[in-house]
Amino acid sequence: MSEPDSGSDLASVRTRAAEVEDGWRLTGTKVWTSVAHIATAVVVLARTDDAGDRHAGLSQFIVDLPHPAVSIRPIITIDGAHHFNEVVFDDAVIPAGGLLGRRGDGWRQVTAELGNERSGPERILSTLPLLREWARPENLGDDPVAHAELGRLVSRLVALRRLSLSVAARLAGGESPAVAAALVKDLGTEFEGDVVDAVRRHVRPEPGGGGLAAMLAKAVLHVPAFTLRGGANEILRSIVAKDLSS
Repeated sequence: MSEPDSGSDLASVRTRAAEVEDGWRLTGTKVWTSVAHIATAVVVLARTDDAGDRHAGLSQFIVDLPHPAVSIRPIITIDGAHHFNEVVFDDAVIPAGGLLGRRGDGWRQVTAELGNERSGPERILSTLPLLREWARPENLGDDPVAHAELGRLVSRLVALRRLSLSVAARLAGGESPAVAAALVKDLGTEFEGDVVDAVRRHVRPEPGGGGLAAMLAKAVLHVPAFTLRGGANEILRSIVAKDLSS
């Protein structure tokens, strides 16, 4: 979905899909595409029609990989890992059957998918291994402040899990709880960062090796991305505010 220079504005799609004989021709660039370098297919949001409403005229496509007209370039994160990619579609022709869903229905489909993604457990549990390791008696020690902080974090985690499950149930029931999903993602990613902050107040991060200090050092590198991936928290709060004001 994401494109260069677009930030969190998914409606500013510049990748285009033009209908050709027996298929579609895709032209454009996507960024932050997870594991595209090992994927056998990617789902692409592209503009198929010009309409007055920029949320209209969008469609989704499934593109099989590898493809001779699709280039995949690695985006290396601060920890040296290769998870994200830039994907360039250079007049990539795909069969007519590559259209996912209905033409022009891409925005509705994408927002439904984002509801599932934003409320999912991966937006809550990224730092759970760190929290569990810190909670081990030999790491937590007898510090009452640390015990109190751990208790507060665990209680938030339980509440967030229930929120995530409630959104999943509504999605399974055919609803589109975009606002609830935005709230879960906002609260969940703030929680993930708070776990790292809490542990840092009691443990010194040490890169390399193993154990709690090494886990903390790695988590510190990822904290800035927590509130960005899946939609920046500021954007999500605007979604919630718009709903409250309507």
